[in-house]
Amino acid sequence: MIRFALICDNGHEFESWFASNDSFDFQIENKLVACPHCNGTEVAKAVMAPAVARAGGGPGEPAAPAKSPKQNVALLGEGDRELRTMVRELHAKIVAATVDVGAEFPREARRIHDGAAPERPIRGQASLEEARSLLEDGVSILPMPTPPEDRG
Repeated sequence: MIRFALICDNGHEFESWFASNDSFDFQIENKLVACPHCNGTEVAKAVMAPAVARAGGGPGEPAAPAKSPKQNVALLGEGDRELRTMVRELHAKIVAATVDVGAEFPREARRIHDGAAPERPIRGQASLEEARSLLEDGVSILPMPTPPEDRG
C-alpha cells in the first residue's frame, strides 16, 4: 500500500491509500478518486514529504516506522449512491445498538474480553496501535464505517 497526498482542482488537500502506483494511475484516469470535501474528480498528487526510515537507529535518529497491517478499503464513486446509503444506514445501526465509551474504548474492550466487565456492545476511539494490540490479544473489534460526508 502507498499513501499519497492529493489535491483537487478546488484546492482541497487530502490523503488516500492505493495498492500501487499503477492502481493510483488507473483510478485517476477513470475518475474513480473523488475529493472528500467537494466530490470533485479532478485530482492530482500534492507535494508530500517522504517518510525516510534509517537503518541503525543511532542516537537522535528516528526508528524505522512499523509496517501497518493492510486494511480492506473501498473507493466509491459518485455513481455508487446506493452503497453510500448502505454505509450511512449501517453506521446509524451501529450507533443505535452500542454504548459510546469514547477514548476509554481500548481499556473497556479489554475488560469485557477478560470478563472483568459485563459483555455489551460498545463503540469509541482507538489509535491504530491500540487497535492492533487488541486484535493481537484476540479481542474481536471492528472498524466502524464513516459516511463520507462525516469526514472532516
